[in-house]
Amino acid sequence: MGNMYLMCGHIASGKSWFAKRFAEKHGFRCLDIDTCYQIYNGDEKIHKNKFEVWILFYQLIHQAALLGQDTVVDTNAPLESYRDEFLNWFPEFDKHRLIWIDADPQLAWMNNSRRERCVSREVFDNLVELFQEPSAEEGIAVSRSAWDTICRIRNVDNEFQPPEFIKGEPWDCSI
Repeated sequence: MGNMYLMCGHIASGKSWFAKRFAEKHGFRCLDIDTCYQIYNGDEKIHKNKFEVWILFYQLIHQAALLGQDTVVDTNAPLESYRDEFLNWFPEFDKHRLIWIDADPQLAWMNNSRRERCVSREVFDNLVELFQEPSAEEGIAVSRSAWDTICRIRNVDNEFQPPEFIKGEPWDCSI
């Protein structure tokens, strides 16, 4: 079976940029929620039909797990409970690795303002306020699995720093 690499962090922190390059370098499959919005709604910026889009996203992740593919899952996963959901729904993966892209909110806001699909300041601030930083204890109470490793990668001025492992044994998470 393959491994799951779940991305988390603030909106516009560099998660998608990192996820794509990480997956390419290591030959992993990369699945992101925006592609599912594109598939379902015809445009990644149209966030209608959320339930159906998330079902599609989960089906693609489940398919990758059954095929034994190492898979990078690109979504912001701001809450511990959201990240726990990925552990509960996808126990088929051999390892569950959490990659936290940690960017200062000011840098993320600057990145957001440059994107074609930028969010409003109000939405951005709400998401920053909502975000729960991962900790070494995260996932322990989940019934089926727990994070094998939690890796924090700081994005400083859009330069990714060497990883810090909050939990578990180090592994190659370079791009």
